Amino acid sequence: MDCTPAGPSPSELAVKSRFLIYRNRVETETDVLVGKREDLLRRQNGDWKIARRKIVLDQSVLLTKNLTFFF
Repeated sequence: MDCTPAGPSPSELAVKSRFLIYRNRVETETDVLVGKREDLLRRQNGDWKIARRKIVLDQSVLLTKNLTFFF
């Protein structure tokens, strides 16, 4: 029986972070986005590459007119 914990292999790293984005456009447009980001980083040729990224916003409705963020 293998007792090693299930999870990323040694060449992979699971990373979680939280974010808060405040954006102010023109004089009256203000947006606040809150959420979390879950990344799976994979080691390739000595560098870490993003193998998977999941963005989860806390808001269920976005009133933002446009969304051009790169998380």
